[in-house]
This record gives sequence, C-alpha cells and structure tokens, in this order.
Amino acid sequence: MLQRSLSATNSPPPARPVPGKRRPAMAIVGVLAVVLSAVTVLQLYQLAAHRTQVLIMARDVPIGQVIEAQDLTSLAVGVVPGMQWTRAQDRDGVIGKRATADLKAGTLLAPSQFGTALIPDDGQQIVPIALKASQLPARGLKPGDRIVAAAVSEEGRQGADYRALVDKVGQPDADGTVVVDLLVPTTTGTALARLAAEGKIAMVLGSKAGRAHFAAQACPPGSASQTKTSAPAEMPC
Repeated sequence: MLQRSLSATNSPPPARPVPGKRRPAMAIVGVLAVVLSAVTVLQLYQLAAHRTQVLIMARDVPIGQVIEAQDLTSLAVGVVPGMQWTRAQDRDGVIGKRATADLKAGTLLAPSQFGTALIPDDGQQIVPIALKASQLPARGLKPGDRIVAAAVSEEGRQGADYRALVDKVGQPDADGTVVVDLLVPTTTGTALARLAAEGKIAMVLGSKAGRAHFAAQACPPGSASQTKTSAPAEMPC
C-alpha cells in the first residue's frame, strides 16, 4: 500500500496540450483590416469636418429654361475628388442663366449644367461625323476650331463646301475612328448629315483669324447669329 502511494505521488503530471502556432498570413490580414478601418474612419472624419455649402436644385428645371432664385437652395456636403458642384456663394451668378441639361430637384448643380447660351440655339444644328485617323489633321481637332466640311465631288457634279464649328470631339474607338460634333446652320445640317452617312466628307481646317467674318459667312441671311445679339460670335448661327 505504501509503495503504491509513493509511486502515485512520484508519477509525472499529465502533459498539457501544446497550443498551435499562429499562421503569419492570418496575422497580416488582421493587421491590414485594422489599418483599413482606421483609414476609413479618418476619411469619414475629414469629410464631416470639411463640409462645403453647395447649390442644390429645389425644383425641376427643364433644359433651355432660365434658372430662377426659387429653383435653388443650398446644403453643406462633404466634397470628394471628382464631384461636380457649384459653391452656394455663386448663387447670384447662376440666377438668370439657362439650364443646359434637365435639372432634377434634390441634385447637385454642376457648372456644366448652366450657361448663357444653349447649344444648339435657334437656327443651329449639331451634325455628328465619324472620321478615321487619316481624315483628321495631324494636330487633331478641338472645340472651337473652324472647319470646312467639303463634299467629295462625283463625276459630273461639283461638291459643296459646308462651313462649321467644332462643338465636341469624342474619344477614338478601337479602330481609331473619332466622332466630331459640328455646329452648322439649319439650312445645311440635313444635307451635311446625309453626306456624312455616305462617307463623302473631307475635313479642311480653317484659320483661327476672322472668326466673326466666318460666322457671318456660315449663316444665311436672317439666321439667328445675324438677328440675335445674345448669340456667341464664334457660333455659325
């Protein structure tokens, strides 16, 4: 009996289970999650602390309509990069301008959504023309360029020339084709569109000088640019 008790007393304690080793990848993921959370909280705090009073549409304003004082309100928002907005302090400069897009109540008012003139205005049309890289000037085209869209002459027929202003230039597609919006008088827009659809147009870049003289030549008698003093001088009609 004494021997049994001594052997029981001298027996080694039971072995404890060895805890498993932590995986380094899991530890790194945990650290990254903590850092990301801290950065997100910091950004939210900065947005909340740096709020800007911007103009908000209080009512719907259709395109082409004059923006009135009751159409606008203001709100403090956190401005982020890439956001298009107009400062509330510029309210007086916006009132009286025309909406260049359909403005919806509750949306931010961007600087590109209002202006003094609507394009195309009365007596004007926009004709899109798809041009290959070989049909463009080496220096390219940009808004405001004065060009002559020359109809490719056919046998027994003399081609016509259509004076126009470049309104917008699109980005090249996979084939290098670029769509150019041309601002032309309503008297020539339809004919130019037909020729463009048939691919019978060649582009000639005009001089930057004599812009007003060019506008007068591009518009027929009695067109908008000759009868409305509010129309910009650089527009054909």
